[in-house]
Amino acid sequence: MKRHTFLLILLIVKVNVLPAQVTARFDSLFNTLYKQGNFNGCVLVAVKGKPVYERALGYANFAKHQPLTNTTMFELASVSKQFTSMAIMQLHQAKKLRYNDSLTKYFPQLHYHGITISNLLHHTSGLQDFADLDKQLVNVKRINYNKDILSTLIKHNPPLLFKPGEHFNYSNTNYVLLALIIEKLSGTSFSSYMDKNIFRPLGMSNTKVYAQRAEKHQIKNYAYGFVYNPRNGGFIINDSLAANSDQYHFDGISGPYGISSTTEDMLKWDQALYTDKLVSKQEQDSAYAPSKLNDHTIAAMDGFTYGFGWLISPEDEHTGKTYFHTGGLIGYESIFIRYPEKNKTIIILTNTWNTVNILQLASAMENILFNQPFSLSQAISLIGQPLQKMVALSPAQLKAVDGTYSFTKIPNRTITLTSDCKQVYSQVSGQVKVELYPESEFDFFYTVVDAHIKFLKGSSGFVRKLTLYQNGEQLEAIKE
Repeated sequence: MKRHTFLLILLIVKVNVLPAQVTARFDSLFNTLYKQGNFNGCVLVAVKGKPVYERALGYANFAKHQPLTNTTMFELASVSKQFTSMAIMQLHQAKKLRYNDSLTKYFPQLHYHGITISNLLHHTSGLQDFADLDKQLVNVKRINYNKDILSTLIKHNPPLLFKPGEHFNYSNTNYVLLALIIEKLSGTSFSSYMDKNIFRPLGMSNTKVYAQRAEKHQIKNYAYGFVYNPRNGGFIINDSLAANSDQYHFDGISGPYGISSTTEDMLKWDQALYTDKLVSKQEQDSAYAPSKLNDHTIAAMDGFTYGFGWLISPEDEHTGKTYFHTGGLIGYESIFIRYPEKNKTIIILTNTWNTVNILQLASAMENILFNQPFSLSQAISLIGQPLQKMVALSPAQLKAVDGTYSFTKIPNRTITLTSDCKQVYSQVSGQVKVELYPESEFDFFYTVVDAHIKFLKGSSGFVRKLTLYQNGEQLEAIKE
């Protein structure tokens, strides 16, 4: 009997330990990214619910040199949406709501007719993202909460982008309203509901709804969000950027984001989704079913279908089905990937912004995990380049790019450049002002987005137009 038990243990260990060459590939990948400054965060790879690769690289707080650990909590950003949708599924299973319920059933003061809970879950409501609304509609001098977004929608009734069910448009407003519905039906706060019905039952003791700036109690082992500062080649707290103003005055929002967790707790969440601890398997399957638009086509985002807070990748012969979601707030990037047919998991949580292409990183990790062809040098070139410093320009050189430029291919859209003695700022119409850094006299780059601008002189010798390079596109704008 003892001999059989010992053999069984050996077999279990063998299943859940990666071959040495696979672990070495993961080490090579992350050691290189960390050395370049592209990766600061925690990563966990699991097979059958057991961690087979786990690293914590860098700092939770650069200023205090506080190291990251595997129990450091990170803002999950949009990965939070899958928790919000689970709460909605629990209420549906308890017959407290129906997916085809009208939004106005819960908020009759709203003037948006025809929007259902299903539309909110699938981002087919037509509602504008609250972060894109005119800043005059939101009090930007204080921290706003979900109820403030609801009040703005009721008072100002911003128009829909399209009729409900007509198109797909990713909008955080949808999940704000879902969180409010959860509160309305449960009679408790969103935070309390999530803690009582999801986090505590799963033993996720390091997971909570958490507003970093609004909370009176600060979490000790918490990863503060940082952004790369080309001025000195270091990292600064995300609140230091003008571009981060939205994150301050929308810090109280929860539902679309606002949940903080660890890689180890996220693995507990992953494994619970193989069980009926939270909802039945039949109920959970609805989360992975893509929605159809009014014309019966499938709603999709960047080639992926969208379920209830989940992106669903086309099935692959090596990985099988893949369910995932990314998250991004200035200072944080995350991705959570499940391969349910293989019981494999990839979790990446970072607290630096725009230093790594997290989708490319996840793709490289997937290739390693599933023993597919992998070139470290090729992967690194796609995931992140060594971080560059800005060059020093005189105040007159910075001033030369000032002005408002009109995009030739986008009617009524402008980009305004302003400078002071040390810094140039860029503001696209309807968006927040962000920092722009020079790499030469007429070439500037962003850090809050992966984009850069090239300025061109006219025959007069003065800057007359610019070209914005972003997402593989080139957009020309003429100075007014």
